[in-house]
Amino acid sequence: MASTSSNMFFKSAKTINELVMRLGNQNYDEINVIIANAEKTKKMPQTDPFLVQDFVKKSVGHHEQIANMKYTRQGKFQFTTKDPICAVQLLSMEKFMGTNVVTDIIWENVCSRFLIFDMPTSTPLEELAIEIQDKNDCIVVEMRRFLKQNSTKEESPVLITILGTTIPEAIKIWFVHQRLQQFIDRPRQWRIQGGYGAAAPPRAKPEFLILFKITTAVCS
Repeated sequence: MASTSSNMFFKSAKTINELVMRLGNQNYDEINVIIANAEKTKKMPQTDPFLVQDFVKKSVGHHEQIANMKYTRQGKFQFTTKDPICAVQLLSMEKFMGTNVVTDIIWENVCSRFLIFDMPTSTPLEELAIEIQDKNDCIVVEMRRFLKQNSTKEESPVLITILGTTIPEAIKIWFVHQRLQQFIDRPRQWRIQGGYGAAAPPRAKPEFLILFKITTAVCS
């Protein structure tokens, strides 16, 4: 699978399953797998949870690693696990109890994001991703450049998403160590469902979008 890349956006060539399997070597909170109806306008049928459990036990070899299951307000099934193999087995499903499905994960629980300022706009994002991965022992999931259309600026900020929830104190790009200072936005309120078909009270959303600003650059 080829990477998706332009001067504004880069996405890893690795499939979701490949990225999830790489989580075994990373720090992360949990893996939330989303199973949705392949017909986008339709919800997943809300079935007796005992029947769902029986189906999953027959379909997922590592089903004992599933920590939670719920039916979301958007009409999708969400399965929570810490086991990458279990997650991949869920992600590989094409049918769920007779319904054609598409699968994905909630990336915020398995990735970290940081913003690097003043990156040369002449540097292709794919080249930058390769540099970051080679010099910092990390996996770049995607990158996004913040630059207005037809801008003539020579530098711009780049938002980088890496696999794993541990942000390095500094990253090395070319021959320069970029030291990073954490900036956390205010958490917003959201609503979650506490179990299968149950609603939970509002609570603060965990902050996953963590922005960093270069404070020093020291040649090594």
